[in-house]
Amino acid sequence: MANNQIKKEVYDLLIHGYYGTGGFADGSYLVPHVREETDKLEKRKQIAYYLNYVRPVVNSHVDPIFKTEPQREWNGGASNLWDLFIKDVDLNGTDLTRFMKRAGLIAKLFGVCFIVMDNFTDQPINMAQVIKERKCPYATIVLPQEVTEYKTDKYGRLISFTYTQQQDGKEVKKTWTDVIWKIESDKESSGEGIHNLGRVPVIPLYSRLMNPGEILPMSDFYSIARANLRIYNLCSELDEILRNQAFSVLAYPGDVKELMLSTENALGFNPESSHTPSFITPPADPAKLLMEQTDRLVKEIYRMAMLTHVTGVQEQKSGVAKAWDFEQTNTALADFAINCEGAEIEMASVFSLWVKQDLEYQCKYSDDYSIQDVEKELQEVALALDLQIGGMFDVEVKKKAVAVYLQDIPTEDYDAVIEDIASTNQDESMSSGDE
Repeated sequence: MANNQIKKEVYDLLIHGYYGTGGFADGSYLVPHVREETDKLEKRKQIAYYLNYVRPVVNSHVDPIFKTEPQREWNGGASNLWDLFIKDVDLNGTDLTRFMKRAGLIAKLFGVCFIVMDNFTDQPINMAQVIKERKCPYATIVLPQEVTEYKTDKYGRLISFTYTQQQDGKEVKKTWTDVIWKIESDKESSGEGIHNLGRVPVIPLYSRLMNPGEILPMSDFYSIARANLRIYNLCSELDEILRNQAFSVLAYPGDVKELMLSTENALGFNPESSHTPSFITPPADPAKLLMEQTDRLVKEIYRMAMLTHVTGVQEQKSGVAKAWDFEQTNTALADFAINCEGAEIEMASVFSLWVKQDLEYQCKYSDDYSIQDVEKELQEVALALDLQIGGMFDVEVKKKAVAVYLQDIPTEDYDAVIEDIASTNQDESMSSGDE
């Protein structure tokens, strides 16, 4: 038996960091200075602002994977029911691609997302009614912080899984084993039964490659959330300096008693001194130091997220170094795409067990997420055509230009352009032969 070892505060910081809620919204994540008075801290909370880096870096690890629709093929006796499932996965009208993207965001943010394949206990008596009422298996998402207990066998496979969720304003505890299901709530809604699936119908979608039996991993983005928390405090501290010291104070000869020093009054000094009235300004070094620290943390966030090549944090690097940065990001995206593929295939397998019909399922996510520099690619195409090699070489070079520059046009138009290139080359070859 294993319990959720990750503290609630970890998950809270991740979700608050992603949505800008919790302590980032009410200011409770601000750390008071030594001997800072309560009323001064409250003023800082009122004007504190949150620069959100967690959300864009998490999204950058998920959005590219779902930019194009995954390729899916299936056949078998359960095909008609699977058609219903992929159009409405969770009984809320969510199709499979959008469901997997939501699960992917959760997995990347928290380290893992659990997909539970459930079914109706009251099954219709015929297939027509099943299709009409959509009484076939459906999927629900369980967050890692909702998991209360689990067990694994010696191979690291789940043999028991318990989680607690809020349903209709009450707490519901549900347990799955490889034999039974059990619901615990009030007496009226509690129940249990045998599912005969031969396995726990729970599919973990992990953010990265995991060792067998590692069910609740730490999120890759926790360090980033911590860095963003520090940026939040640095911004508040910098804002405090700017509000209190940004404007000059007039210093003039005269005896000023019980004066509250601020930018709205003056500082008096001995009139017998030789100094003339002048404006004085606090040193800018503390503010500069805070800004430099903030910039450093921003760069570290993008480094940890493998996004050092993005606009705004780019540095002078060799072509090899830049290519390596792109390769790291591309590999991370491709690895997560493989995890999504595996989760879908496993969902289809559990679906087949529920309906007791065969379902052969295959899916393929894109495995190339490199970012194309259109201008650079077209320059290389132009240089290649300047070689005047001709023949099929020019045809393939022109096809590359089409792939780069016209990638968003409809498929039939794209095919027509490619066909026109081949046809034009053939006409030119025949014309050259006649001469």
